[in-house]
Amino acid sequence: MERFCSDLLPGKHILKNPDKKSNGLTIMNQKLMKLCMVLCLIIRSAYVFSQEPKNNIKGIVVDETGSPMPGVSVQLSDKSASTSTNTNGEFSIVTTASKGILIFRMVGYMAQEVAAESGRTLSVKLEADNKTLNEVIVVGYGAQSKRNVTGAISKVDMKKTADLPNTSVTQSLRGRVAGVQFTDNGRPGQNGSILIRGPRSLSAGNNPLIVLDGTIYNGVISDINPNDISSMEILKDASSAAIYGSRAANGVILITSKRGVSEKPIVNFNTFHGISSPGYKINLLSPERYIEKILDYRREAGLPADPEKIETYMANNEAANYIAGATVDPYDVGTQEHSGMNAFDLNVSGKSANTNYFVSAAMTNERGIIVNDNQKKITFRVNLENKINSWMTVGTNTMYGKRDFSGIQANLDNLFQLSPYGSLYNADGTPRQYVIDGENVAGNPIYHAYYRDNEQIQNNLFTNFYAVLNAPFLKGLSYKLNVSPNIRWLNTYNAVRQDENLTNNTKTASKSLTNYYDWMIENIVNYNKQINSDNHIDLTLLYSRDAQRFESTNANASLLSTDALGWNNLGLGETQTVASGGQKVSGVSYMARLNYRLMDKYLATVTFRRDGSSVFSNNNKYATLPSAALSWLVSEESFIKDVQAIDLLKLRVSYGAVGNQAITPYQSMSKIGTQKIVYGDGGTSSLAYYPLNMANDNLKWESTYTTNIGFDFELFKGRIGGSLELYKMKTKDLLVTRALPRMTGFVNVLANLGQVNNEGVEVTINTVNIKKNNFEWRTNLTFSNNKNEIVHLYRSDTNGDGKEDDDIGNNWFIGKPIGSYFDYVFEGIYQEGDTDLPAGYKPGYVKVKDMNGDGVIAADDRAIIGQGQQPKYRWGIANDFSYKNLTLSVFVNAMQGWISSFGLIGRGPAERSLNFIDYGWWTPENKSNTRPSLMHENKYGHNYYLSRNFVRIQDVSLVYNFSKPLIEKMKISHLKLSLSGKNLYTFTDWIGADPESGAIDRDSLYPMPRTVVVGLNVGF
Repeated sequence: MERFCSDLLPGKHILKNPDKKSNGLTIMNQKLMKLCMVLCLIIRSAYVFSQEPKNNIKGIVVDETGSPMPGVSVQLSDKSASTSTNTNGEFSIVTTASKGILIFRMVGYMAQEVAAESGRTLSVKLEADNKTLNEVIVVGYGAQSKRNVTGAISKVDMKKTADLPNTSVTQSLRGRVAGVQFTDNGRPGQNGSILIRGPRSLSAGNNPLIVLDGTIYNGVISDINPNDISSMEILKDASSAAIYGSRAANGVILITSKRGVSEKPIVNFNTFHGISSPGYKINLLSPERYIEKILDYRREAGLPADPEKIETYMANNEAANYIAGATVDPYDVGTQEHSGMNAFDLNVSGKSANTNYFVSAAMTNERGIIVNDNQKKITFRVNLENKINSWMTVGTNTMYGKRDFSGIQANLDNLFQLSPYGSLYNADGTPRQYVIDGENVAGNPIYHAYYRDNEQIQNNLFTNFYAVLNAPFLKGLSYKLNVSPNIRWLNTYNAVRQDENLTNNTKTASKSLTNYYDWMIENIVNYNKQINSDNHIDLTLLYSRDAQRFESTNANASLLSTDALGWNNLGLGETQTVASGGQKVSGVSYMARLNYRLMDKYLATVTFRRDGSSVFSNNNKYATLPSAALSWLVSEESFIKDVQAIDLLKLRVSYGAVGNQAITPYQSMSKIGTQKIVYGDGGTSSLAYYPLNMANDNLKWESTYTTNIGFDFELFKGRIGGSLELYKMKTKDLLVTRALPRMTGFVNVLANLGQVNNEGVEVTINTVNIKKNNFEWRTNLTFSNNKNEIVHLYRSDTNGDGKEDDDIGNNWFIGKPIGSYFDYVFEGIYQEGDTDLPAGYKPGYVKVKDMNGDGVIAADDRAIIGQGQQPKYRWGIANDFSYKNLTLSVFVNAMQGWISSFGLIGRGPAERSLNFIDYGWWTPENKSNTRPSLMHENKYGHNYYLSRNFVRIQDVSLVYNFSKPLIEKMKISHLKLSLSGKNLYTFTDWIGADPESGAIDRDSLYPMPRTVVVGLNVGF
């Protein structure tokens, strides 16, 4: 071949001096010969190159903590070859020389030159250059350097919460991420609620999507052990979240579990032990105030009210207890001793040339504030990865969690109505059913806790099996297969024993079994290529299938012949019922994402996703959701590089669409209901069938379109850094249950209508305030503001005023936020001597404002009082102080600009033998202008509203790391002792249990626990 081509090269043939008089055929032959010459040059070059020896130099790049670094530029010093590290920090570069110098570069880290040799596997550690520390950010189906991220992604620093007594990973979000609202009710094992950039949907879900170890996770987030988590990212804009398409409208939380980082096996042991008490006790009527309540009510009602005869105004057993001086404190009755937590966690991790492993086991025992409100949790995790050969890697991330909530809690509704003179126990020591003679509303808060047995256990097995194939024939091309089954099974068993003080048969039992089975199969192709020194592409393609199945069985038996067997023999019941149900959802997805980098300062991301789901009608099974983002590293420009104060300055712009499919299945279809009917006295029962709902063949996805502008900055060699986000989201085709005229035969139908907008600003600032000698002070500040607005609903104007009608029944108002309160405007309390009392009103009644000034209080005098689902402003500030081996961390969390209704502020009928929240009341002697009298009739049915604003000392921790000489003597790798407190104090005017949860019903007024914990962390 070489000889043949050499004969065609210039100088060998007449092509060197062609005949100028050649005819057309000769000219064509000349062109053909020229083409052959070019082809031969290419073939010859390839032949020569193929004869040269090729050497493959491999290695891994890690940061100072040992974590793999993706996106690091790797180049031979002679510039003959270059590449970049993959998501695991690994690289492979081909060279014709057996030796050479490799140069490793990453913005935020010092460039490093390493001598390389063929056949040798390198391990390179890059050190920060005291400018910006470019964290590795998980972006969904891959990872990127923070420098190269184009979307709005917030990374949660798990190290900052590692020493806190967080029993759920969600608690790490509380106030620490701008734009993310996490609210908790304080109960053991509860997930709380998460809201990212405000509510979007009116009827469908507003919960974010959880992605665990790269695959969608439908289980309970509390099952994930916080100590197993290495990183957590929040995808907030459409560009970053669009890769998850139809499930990403409410944002995405990416959780990545830990891996081995050292060839030497590392053993870590963590334990926490703490005590809890109510952070705030609702101020109930004391025995003295309870007596005042009785007397004040009777005076206002015109009844005898002689303090010397108070026992005659009380129930019989109340009077007896009053005379005997016997009182009860509701908190002593309903709260349990030794509230707190004990937690143990052990993990082992390591890696070798071909194997990476992380194995953990954890146990947590939480005792809540309220009697029998407990959680026992165990979790296990195995992360195992093995490199089969140079082009194939297989692994699994497997987790099992079991949570035990067994036990019947004290009844909060009865607890907060418990008379201080009530009787809790019968003569034989068993709990009474009612604490007041003749008052059937005043139930005993511990009655069911005593007579009922309960077993409530939730199990969760989640795993992700994966295989990664790196194409040997094309550098940078890989294929990954994810197979992710998730099985969850729950059982709730209840049994009621016989109350021997009652004549009726109280023995009942029930069993409820629920099973969930989800699976997802994902096929992911990735091509990551450094084309040349200026151009880099990263292409990801996805095809996936998924399904979720649910089934439940409930069996009940009453009038049992014996309670000895509890729920283990329902056949002993005289009356037995059974019910069962099930459903299935399936989906299919296609996705393509292209990341492009030009000159390492101009970045672009384009994403296209198409999803199909069985929950929607045949006409709209599929949705197409595109997005795009651009980013400019301004600090890499020549006119900025010389500015010493600027380390990093990046501008990001994105726009895209994401969807919401969070509805239960079969709602677009017409379903059949059943009912048993008995014809005549003693007749047999027949099963009747009837249409249950109206079908909607045009039901489709909610879609959210988001525009996001972001700025990232680092100044003064990393002393100041942060980000600013500006966004606007439009959610259209809302999934809404719309009321129908009864003449249609149906009450409502699920339909698409309306639009909701969210727009806001998010600020994150990190500063190193002092860094000298052995002392360091760092501050992290987050602030966010979200404006939520219903733009339109039904586009109807029935009253002809030129404005779209509000949906008052659902509290949906055009131009106002979701969760707005619409009511009469409180204007004080009518006092004695007032001449403007309406008919039937008395001094002490509430005065409401005449909004239209017509002199009559009517429905059209109502107005928007405020918003309640989310605050207008959220902010948090964390300060970390370090001196030698001692670190003090203080975090303050705040939410402001929201209210909540409180009914009659927890008050029951004043004439009944019931307790309530002591917020005061109007009397002729105490002329309150904020609280009504005890006989206020509330003729307009208005509510009372209180501010939910609060500033909370959320977390405080003091950590001591024992010195290196000491731990070396003890032959351990590290030893750390911590003292931490959670929910230490809350500054608020809220009179309920907690302003964050905003609970207003008596049975939801769970006290937020104040917890103090001692922790120990040992590494071997």
